[in-house]
Amino acid sequence: MTRGRRVLGLLALCAALAVQALAVAPVRAEGFPLRPYYPEVPPISTDRLLAGYDTAVVVDIRSRLEYEVAHINKAVLLPLTDKDFARKLEALRPKDGPEPLVFYCNGHACAKSYQAAQLALSLGFGQVFAYDGGIFDWITAAPDKATLMGETPARRDRVLSRESLDRRMLGHEEFERQAREPGTLVIDIRDPFQRDVVPRLPGIRAIPLDALLDLVTSRIWTEKRLLFFDAVGKQVGWLHYFLKAYDYFDYGFLDGGVRAIAGDPALVRPVVEADRTVISDQAMLLRLTADQRLDNADRRVISYLLANVKFNNYVVIDMDRLGAETGIGKPMLLNSMDKLSGLGYAVHALMQDMLIVQVDPRLAWKGELGTALWRDKVREFNNARNK
Repeated sequence: MTRGRRVLGLLALCAALAVQALAVAPVRAEGFPLRPYYPEVPPISTDRLLAGYDTAVVVDIRSRLEYEVAHINKAVLLPLTDKDFARKLEALRPKDGPEPLVFYCNGHACAKSYQAAQLALSLGFGQVFAYDGGIFDWITAAPDKATLMGETPARRDRVLSRESLDRRMLGHEEFERQAREPGTLVIDIRDPFQRDVVPRLPGIRAIPLDALLDLVTSRIWTEKRLLFFDAVGKQVGWLHYFLKAYDYFDYGFLDGGVRAIAGDPALVRPVVEADRTVISDQAMLLRLTADQRLDNADRRVISYLLANVKFNNYVVIDMDRLGAETGIGKPMLLNSMDKLSGLGYAVHALMQDMLIVQVDPRLAWKGELGTALWRDKVREFNNARNK
């Protein structure tokens, strides 16, 4: 090859690299920090989703609380944590369906839309996209196709600013001071499996969010001072919408949630269970032991879960930690969990690499078997398994 051709070749290569750089640059400049981490997931812009809105199958993969605050009008609520996510998704659109299958969550830094799209692709769905602009970009661009606090078109002036929420956030010292004043209600809105420690405050009421929303919308507490805390300071942002909409004025949130104080034993106490011994129904345990459908990996996983069950038959564990402690890789762990759930020994959900498992109370229970509470939990488990 002559020197001139080599120079031309290098120039062509540089030009190609420059084009590639220009192609990549907008991804970062647009403010979508998670796109590089999900290269296999095609994003869809607001303009493209608007153009294909009539045919697109739009899936909201957030919680019911978030959906109730704001959602795309035609979106179907299917939380990413739903144990029947794959089956319900295929009921919405066949795997080979031609319609765009679009997942969305809260915005540019929310990973759930990518994770849902990634899961759909792994299940064999085609025409899958992540609308990573999220619900608030959509409200800005298409208020007539959005609902905010039950109203459509969504009113942009009712989107609460970060500053509005920050004014309600209280550091622990101020939160505790107000909590000890007469007439104050302190409410723990965490899920049961998150309540491994609780703040050292008097009179805390643990109220699940679904029940809490009914109480808030009934306006029975408008004359009370209300203090709320969650796990990490995120869920309270959505509750803020309901409190504002129903004319509550005197309320605040623990900044950073329980996580912000969890490492200080002077500020939190562990939840002490009456009986820390795990007991099992022997007939159920024998059935599990004799089940030939379980391989060694499955047995290792269920043994670990039974040994670590707490809080009325829940286990919550990071997937990396579970893999390290069982010596089983993530794909095999997920396969074992799917099998154990399919056989009725547990139900599970995966939330951003955090595995949440509800074990059959007949297999593992901290307390006395046969009590009214135990029977209620067996019914609750069976209902969850049959959904």
